[in-house]
Amino acid sequence: MELKLYYSPGACSLASHIVLEELGFPYTAQKLNLLEGEQRKAEYLKLNPMGRVPTLVVDGKPLTENPAILTFLGGAFPKKGLWPKETWEQAMLLSALSWCSNTIHPAYAHVIRAGRYTDDSSAQESVKAKGKEMFGEYLKMVDGWLAKTPKWMMGEQYTVGDPYLLVFYRWGNRNGFPVKSLANYTRHANLLLGRPAVRKVMADEGITLD
Repeated sequence: MELKLYYSPGACSLASHIVLEELGFPYTAQKLNLLEGEQRKAEYLKLNPMGRVPTLVVDGKPLTENPAILTFLGGAFPKKGLWPKETWEQAMLLSALSWCSNTIHPAYAHVIRAGRYTDDSSAQESVKAKGKEMFGEYLKMVDGWLAKTPKWMMGEQYTVGDPYLLVFYRWGNRNGFPVKSLANYTRHANLLLGRPAVRKVMADEGITLD
């Protein structure tokens, strides 16, 4: 199987990048500079017409969106133990991945890309303010969720979902949200930072928690 990941440093693609490294299976990683618009070039749009990251190319076939990519990676390499064995647990993990993608991420996008949601420049500050409010609330919800688990987001088993939570913790930390005061979320982030694959990917992407 040939795997190639298109990513941007520190973007939500960090989750898929970490999982690829955790698997220990050969892959290549292609960095895209979003600020320079590389995601909108014709060659990339043929793979991902939405012009966003991540995109995972599997034997020449593109797969987009973190929940789909993480589900594929977990299911395609069951012996690696990053995907639950029981159907109910699989469904619960997919629910969590969907919530991350469909709820937490868009709230943050309202903060940094208000123009995506309204062309009225006078309304963009309100969009940003509401996004900031909601993103902060979702970080607290993650903290409460992790308070009920012994170690990882799904319990004792480290899964493809855990690196996804690190993405939002890092975004919050870099943008003035008091994430370090969230004891359970911080515990989880520190556990992740203790994993060699996480440290390697962050070094490869040239990013830190700050």
